[in-house]
Amino acid sequence: MVSLVLVSHSKALAESLEGLIRQMAGETLKIGVAAGAGPDHNEFGTDATDIARVITEVDSPDGILVLMDLGSAILSAEMALELIPPEVRQRVRFCPGPLVEGGIAAGVQASLGSDIETVCQEAHRALQPKAEQLEGGPEAIPPAETITPTQEGQDYQQVEVVLKNAHGLHARPAARFVQLASKFDAEILVTNLTNQKGPVSAKSLNALATLGALRDHRIRIMARGKQATEALEALRRLVEERFGEPAGVLAEPKAISMPPKVPEGEAVAQEGHGILVGLPVSDGVAVAPLYHYESLPPVIPTEDAADPEAEWKRLQEAIGKVRHAIQMRHKEMLARVGAEEAAIFEAHVLLLDDPDLLQPARQLIFDQRYNAARAWKSSVEAVVAQYQRLEDPYLRQRALDVQDVGNQVLRALSGEIHEKVIFEHPVILVADELTPTETAQLDLEHIQGIVTLSGGPTSHSAILARSLGIPAVTGLSPTIKRLRQNTLLGLDGFQGRVWVEPAEEVQRELETKRKRWLEERQKLQETSLQPAMTRDGLRIEVVANAGNLADAQLAAKNGAEGVGLLRTEFLFLTRQTPPSEEEQFQAIRDIGLALKGKPVIVRTLDVGGDKPLPYIPMEPEANPFLGVRALRLSLQQPDLFRTQLRAILRAGAITPLRIMFPMVASLEEVEQAREFLAQVHNELAQEGIAHAWPIDTGIMVEIPSAAIKADALAPVVDFFSIGTNDLTQYTLAAERGNPRLAYLADALHPAVLRLIEEVVQAAHAAGKWVGVCGELAGEPEAVPILVGLGVDELSINPAGIPKVKALIRAMASSDAQVLSKKALACAKAAEVRKLSTEFLNTLQG
Repeated sequence: MVSLVLVSHSKALAESLEGLIRQMAGETLKIGVAAGAGPDHNEFGTDATDIARVITEVDSPDGILVLMDLGSAILSAEMALELIPPEVRQRVRFCPGPLVEGGIAAGVQASLGSDIETVCQEAHRALQPKAEQLEGGPEAIPPAETITPTQEGQDYQQVEVVLKNAHGLHARPAARFVQLASKFDAEILVTNLTNQKGPVSAKSLNALATLGALRDHRIRIMARGKQATEALEALRRLVEERFGEPAGVLAEPKAISMPPKVPEGEAVAQEGHGILVGLPVSDGVAVAPLYHYESLPPVIPTEDAADPEAEWKRLQEAIGKVRHAIQMRHKEMLARVGAEEAAIFEAHVLLLDDPDLLQPARQLIFDQRYNAARAWKSSVEAVVAQYQRLEDPYLRQRALDVQDVGNQVLRALSGEIHEKVIFEHPVILVADELTPTETAQLDLEHIQGIVTLSGGPTSHSAILARSLGIPAVTGLSPTIKRLRQNTLLGLDGFQGRVWVEPAEEVQRELETKRKRWLEERQKLQETSLQPAMTRDGLRIEVVANAGNLADAQLAAKNGAEGVGLLRTEFLFLTRQTPPSEEEQFQAIRDIGLALKGKPVIVRTLDVGGDKPLPYIPMEPEANPFLGVRALRLSLQQPDLFRTQLRAILRAGAITPLRIMFPMVASLEEVEQAREFLAQVHNELAQEGIAHAWPIDTGIMVEIPSAAIKADALAPVVDFFSIGTNDLTQYTLAAERGNPRLAYLADALHPAVLRLIEEVVQAAHAAGKWVGVCGELAGEPEAVPILVGLGVDELSINPAGIPKVKALIRAMASSDAQVLSKKALACAKAAEVRKLSTEFLNTLQG
């Protein structure tokens, strides 16, 4: 793949541009930044020595494309050529394209695997649309095209899908939708068929949000253009896989029954025993002095713009600064709370590039001579108003994210610095509401609790508070705003109660409850690193499902004993060419190293049929779920299969790996796959390349035939892993993505449990072990039944590992066996769930 070098007089500009290119082109693209001058490169200028160093660092056999900003940068870059080895120099190409537009175009083209001439050509052409658009001055800019329903049928391909993730197209799923849609050369529109809103552009985060698209809403995705077919397939798959959200977050937030509020006149009792009641949003208990947190709005100048071009440039520079700050904040929160919770900041970055914000602001600057701050504020307020008009309260809360990002840009324009708030002693923070940015910037070491007047359990500040382990209550009466600073408060995040100047007896009770809560939380975290063993001594391995490096890192932190399912699809999807052997090797190796010696089960490619790849020609299928997919596809694409197996075996020489073949229906398929694997081993051995051999090899049991004939399959595999999601849909002939068949899609159906029992018995008779890697493995109601059936391993969402381990330790395997026998005798899934719920209640009691 061609690598890029960005040469700029400004370090901040180049780093921001790098972040923008990576949003469009992905993390695998090599990008070097040679920007600024001086000891820390913070001075304005360029350095030939630094440019030479960066070119050497990102050297690629496919070539290195260098883009530059100002004239002296070109001179420095040319001088740098004299400082690098001749063999590297011959691969360097200077590009006359513009730095920003050219960098983005080059990055996208390079990520597609194009040669350096094509990449340079795309970068050079990047300025052409801008030049044509600006010809004749800003007033010549055509107004944005209005999308009307009458256009929908013209030349469009379309698919209809149902949103099955928790909250539909809220910020993070919408961000992923926009990122994916933007990768394709196609015009893409989305309509909410349930409420008849749209169509809107699929490449605008805010436009998608205005659809009010919630869980179980049906949306239509339409596309036309060169890559329309590929775009539709990729977006459909993204929706059907719930945007990558794990099973643990799919359930809607539980309805919270609010106790009646204490009347305002009685809320703060004169004798110090007042209680305020709100919504519990983050568990925990705290006792500390009150601290009123106020976030003042940015100052907005009122004078008109004397130079629209200069104002537009000021706005773009401010957006660049904020983008860089958000990216740094995302990295910090990624380390503190994990990928899922930190993902909101990825959505914030996308908001900065959203045309629904940028285009109106630009029009106000050039057409009405607004200054940059006033134009941006007006644009932000318009989008916020669109959110606030939505019916769904969850989506209405996303207005806060737009306001949050908007205020950051306004502060950058005004030069205001949003400094971190530092406390000298423990406090309970009281605010009208906290934005995700404010929550991330607080001195969390001394904040023992958070109280807000607005917000809710699904607000991003509430999500971050839960992830950070800070007790929080929202929906409080404005009475609390009248309290003096440092008034003593008691807070119970379990019940949503706040005590004002609690009596000594109440303080003691709260302190005792806080101590018990902290001890239990610490114990849960500590014990998550220990094996999961039932009260009567049966050990169950608890491992993680992972789809990328961040998942693997979180799994290790939460006590996973390995990875039971590594989905390798992340390397193959949303791209136009297959990943190379080296790319796959490095990614799998890094994930294995993150587990620090614990085994990782690598599932070979599970795509095709319902999940096509644009670079593999396939015939249309009437029923893709029963078509050429998973192992069937791999066996029909020997080069693709061989490349992946080589990468896995090579990575296995560095870190412990196992291989698992998906969607096996017959013994013949396993034999063919193992023959492929043996051939690859022989090739690597002849080439003298280090690799793992022998290597444990297993299969996924997702098809009833594999479960029924497990006794015939057991001698030729080292383990079984049951994928309950597909096994359920194939057993009950009910597509799991069809909302009208949701009543059938329950993996605790006795028919599915009997198939699991058959697999376990056949495996154990042959001395092999059995894992479960479907969503069922992480459900509390399912865990005791699976243990009772004899399952040896549970592979689950990394975040659920501590709780599942604690649940296993609380039960006896003998009791679980009795429960599983009763479950097998049931006629309905609902009866099984009732039995299991009663069993769990006895453990809690």
